[in-house]
Amino acid sequence: MQEALALAVKLIPSIVFLAVAVQTAASSGHSLSPPGCPDKCGNISIPYPFGIGPSCAGTSISSYFNLTCNDNFNPPRPMVGDSEALVEIIGISLEHGEMRMLSPVYYICFMENTTFTKFTDGYELQRTPFLPSPSRNRFTVIGCNTLGLISGYKGTASHYVTGCYSYCESINSTSDGAPCAGMGCCEAAIPTDLTAFGAMFEMNQSKVWGFNPCFYAMVSEVGWYSFRQKDLVGHLGFIDDRAPRGAPVVADWAIRNGSCPEEGKDTPGDYVCISANSYRTAANNGPGYLCQCSKGYEGNPYLLNGCQG
Repeated sequence: MQEALALAVKLIPSIVFLAVAVQTAASSGHSLSPPGCPDKCGNISIPYPFGIGPSCAGTSISSYFNLTCNDNFNPPRPMVGDSEALVEIIGISLEHGEMRMLSPVYYICFMENTTFTKFTDGYELQRTPFLPSPSRNRFTVIGCNTLGLISGYKGTASHYVTGCYSYCESINSTSDGAPCAGMGCCEAAIPTDLTAFGAMFEMNQSKVWGFNPCFYAMVSEVGWYSFRQKDLVGHLGFIDDRAPRGAPVVADWAIRNGSCPEEGKDTPGDYVCISANSYRTAANNGPGYLCQCSKGYEGNPYLLNGCQG
């Protein structure tokens, strides 16, 4: 169980929260980043409180808003985490409080009747602003005669386990494009407030290794995966062909531990909806809140004067 809940994202040291006036750019309208800070990494927009480097990110809110722009790729790719455990970001939404990222696919492979290779590490998200979206993701298992489980914690204390079983006697008993209802692949819903999770395979031998040597499990975005017979074939064939950088997963993010204004009282110092013409809404998933621009305004409510009419 401890292995399944291993850390995949580690804490980055916190520094003082940056509150600055929004920069206006003629070519792109109202800037979503502080003055002097990059608003993109490669093709991906980086809106504040996310930022490239601690001086451009809201690290007093959460150190995980500090991103890395990996320029070893062309175009560069934004990452969250540290050098030991980086996760690639493929999109950030201020309005919806979502981040799309690429998550590793869990797997177990067999040679004859014994385990050959295995990857079942997981995520510990309790100290981060991120939670996997229950409406935008599914837990999916790919393989024949495969029982895949997702295990973790819901909130701070409630232990959680679910999974599904996928069966097929041969590759020919499956068909391309078939729904993941148990023949070649299966899927299960995930709950809200899933603060830690990892995948497990309840088996240590396989009777189908000759034509289906590897089984896979993943939390991935709804609609991304469509079954193909070739996903069952070859050593790590599915990962190499369809998910070499990981499977897309949607994370709900929010301001998890800040204070909110109370009627008739001064605004607390750690309240982050600092733009005029902005307001807070409840987080989509788990505790906390998001900031939105008021109707008729647009921009970044996390920046001073960030919401403009």
